[in-house]
Amino acid sequence: MRVKKIIGILYQSLFFIVPLILFPSTSELFEFNKMIVVYLLTTVIAAFWITRCIIEKKLIFKKTPLDIPILIFLGSQVISTLISIDIRTSLLGYYSRFNGGLVSLACYFILYWGFVSNIEKKDVQTMLKTILASTLISSLYGILEHFGIDKNVWIQDVQNRVFSSFGQPNWMAAWLAAVITISLSMGFIAKAQNRKVSIIYLLLSVIIFITLLFTKSRSGLLGLLTALLSFWSLIIVTQLKNKSVIKQFAVSSFIFLFLALIIGTPWTPNISEVIKKSTSSPINTQNTLTGTALEVGGTSSIEIRKIVWQGAIDVWKNYPLFGSGVETFAFSYYQFRPASHNLVSEWDFLYNKAHNEYLNFMATTGTVGIISYAILIVATCLVFLKQVIFKYISGRWNINIKNSFDESENKPFHIAMFSGYLSILVTNFFGFSVVPVNLLFYLFPAMSIVMEMNDDESKDKNNKEQKPTGIQKIAIIATSFVAILILYSIFRYWYADILYSKADVHANEGKLIDSVQNISSAIMLSPNEAIYHDELGSRYADIALVYSNQKDENGAKRFSEKTFEEISKAENLSPNNLNILRNKARVAIKLSEVDPVYILDAKKALEKGIQMAPTEAKLYYNLSLTYYRIGDVAKTIDVLKKTIELKANYKDARYAYAVILSDMGDSDQAIEQLKYILKNIDPDDSKAQTELEKLENPAK
Repeated sequence: MRVKKIIGILYQSLFFIVPLILFPSTSELFEFNKMIVVYLLTTVIAAFWITRCIIEKKLIFKKTPLDIPILIFLGSQVISTLISIDIRTSLLGYYSRFNGGLVSLACYFILYWGFVSNIEKKDVQTMLKTILASTLISSLYGILEHFGIDKNVWIQDVQNRVFSSFGQPNWMAAWLAAVITISLSMGFIAKAQNRKVSIIYLLLSVIIFITLLFTKSRSGLLGLLTALLSFWSLIIVTQLKNKSVIKQFAVSSFIFLFLALIIGTPWTPNISEVIKKSTSSPINTQNTLTGTALEVGGTSSIEIRKIVWQGAIDVWKNYPLFGSGVETFAFSYYQFRPASHNLVSEWDFLYNKAHNEYLNFMATTGTVGIISYAILIVATCLVFLKQVIFKYISGRWNINIKNSFDESENKPFHIAMFSGYLSILVTNFFGFSVVPVNLLFYLFPAMSIVMEMNDDESKDKNNKEQKPTGIQKIAIIATSFVAILILYSIFRYWYADILYSKADVHANEGKLIDSVQNISSAIMLSPNEAIYHDELGSRYADIALVYSNQKDENGAKRFSEKTFEEISKAENLSPNNLNILRNKARVAIKLSEVDPVYILDAKKALEKGIQMAPTEAKLYYNLSLTYYRIGDVAKTIDVLKKTIELKANYKDARYAYAVILSDMGDSDQAIEQLKYILKNIDPDDSKAQTELEKLENPAK
């Protein structure tokens, strides 16, 4: 089998596997394993590409219009990584997200250049069909999810919003919106040959659309609308003499609108809800519309996004040139987090992305990063438009097609991929890129470029591969050896995560020894992963408490010391990681049962955490409790006041403030705090009610 053909098969494997792969034994089931597959296949593709260069005795690298924009963008990411506030995160991505780090970006660009340099134009349609085959499987799984096939497997209400093999409804919707026009374009090509095949592709488009509706993703539907408007507009404009185009547009649009009416969208009810609403009594209708904020889902995602986006802009203002470092939003955001974030329902969630790809790039890679990213996007759009509009206007393409697209005509595919690319730009505005979508983002342009290569560019001049010489064999062996080393390091990285996940499972089951063994093994495989050392420190703290409960002071002291040794390693490896400081404070408070002096370590960790996150209300609240533990009541009150100032609806903080005021004899102020809780936060809070009754009726 020729090397070039193997490379083609590897790309097909990439497009087929990545959307479908998940693995339940890793800490993150979906994105992590998809990223690992990209690492593995990029390494193998690069190795075979180099092997082909060795065999053919030449550098096989085809220039494209996007080379300079890619190099400019990649250069900005390299500089941002070198000056990052957390270099490892910038290299590999935020742990649990993984996608977006410098290594992943390098993989996408290697795959881009590898594609244009090794794949022939006749193979592009095969790649697109592979994407559709993978999409069909994931879509069918998503539809089955809606009907409850795995409703007991996931914590999320997967029947309400499906996510199939993608892990999150918005991620799946972004993929589906990007590929549905590929199915529609396949239908055009198929119709010229076989009407039945054309109907099959229309049916596939319907399946994709139904699945997208089941995700209930607003960003996904906006992306879909963008893709369909772009696709049909360009198809109709470039095929004015083709009357069948209007017919196909009308049929598909009618089907989609009918399905949206039956199934419903995030903005419109389905047909059964309309019927129920029209037949229900006025009393029932009113009852349906009432409810607490918690019951209707808390703060709207739009309001939360506005706050996070403002924080991202503030990060950019403080790191204007190259940002805080690729993929470091989880660390830099909290330094500039708006205080209003404390008042939303997700106030204590960790935000490791800006939930807007462009603001995320602006915050983490600065002005240079976002401008270079914009240049890449504009250049890519121009490449697509050159294939679609410019050639049409200049008359380079034959548009005198009577009934359908000619079999060799690639225009529908260019339009489909351009439309899918535009949908990604839309979904990324309301979210962030994930591994499968990034593959399309970087390889759709590659496919479009390959489709328009001249025959002498896309075909080998020599069809026969000569047997390699001795020197060539040595070079091929050396290449294989390096590839194997890289593959082995990727496997170690992946297996370390499995051990990390096992350690967490064992800890939850109370198997502390097994947990320590697993996380220690993970550290041996990946010694520079800060969260592994942090996890080991937590497990040592649990063991220290066991020894303390058994009255073994030496054992408790030994494991307490080991706790802070590991957490200190984690701090040194990732000094801007707020979660590590939070955990340090948590375990220090726990270990104060072993030795009260550890409460001072908790205080120091929380004070440092507040320097990193000056608007984080929970840090202030916990700090107030540590001050109270060491007997500094004045400081306790000052910090509680600051906590309430940051988060007026912080029930625990107001209750603690009321109790302390009561102990100090200030009953009036204490009563005021308790009444605030019952009136404005939680009318059914039993602790506040009991305390209020005690203060208002002291004789009882």
